[in-house]
Amino acid sequence: MWKDVNISLFNKDGNRKLNIALNVLIVIVAAFLIGEILFVTSYTGVYVVDKSMQPTLYGAATKYEAGGDYVYLLKNAKPTYGDIVVVERENDDPLIKRVIALGGDRLKLVDGELFIKYKGKDEFVLVEEPYVLDTNNDKNNHKNTFCNTDEGFFVEDGKVFLMGDNRNVSNDSRDMGAFEQSKVYGVVTDWSLKYKKILSALHKFFAFDVPNGMNCSK
Repeated sequence: MWKDVNISLFNKDGNRKLNIALNVLIVIVAAFLIGEILFVTSYTGVYVVDKSMQPTLYGAATKYEAGGDYVYLLKNAKPTYGDIVVVERENDDPLIKRVIALGGDRLKLVDGELFIKYKGKDEFVLVEEPYVLDTNNDKNNHKNTFCNTDEGFFVEDGKVFLMGDNRNVSNDSRDMGAFEQSKVYGVVTDWSLKYKKILSALHKFFAFDVPNGMNCSK
């Protein structure tokens, strides 16, 4: 009799531990799935193509080849000065560039140096750009730009002026004018810039060298 009772208690105790373990596992899986859903809702991966954002970001030769940096965007984030953003274009790949000026600002380039008269201010000020690969170059100085006049280029409200860090090769607002802020898909996160080497290596491993996600050209 006592033997049967001991076996019964053992079975109940074992079942209780198994149930607890299963419940903990279910909670962990549910938390992971919820976190994944929230992450996908807020962030999207970006595969960098071409050289327009060097040395901050290195891009693959084409969107079909491996070798580009992989970073994450915070979708629908409001951009500000210095942010790296992705802007959508109709019938073409999106662009990944840096925010240089916002609505109400005026800017001009003089001998490769950037000057901005911020909204509400009376004078142009020199902007330090440590992220630029080469400040003094022909692309910054050529005459076919939107910001090569004494009064500077005026950025209309609701728009952003974008340039690549590698000014020699970047196609940006100097050629195309300011972009609608509503076309900014998202802002590249600081944490993905900090850990871009790790993220790029993980992406390369799991994608088996085949780029996927949003591809950003020059």
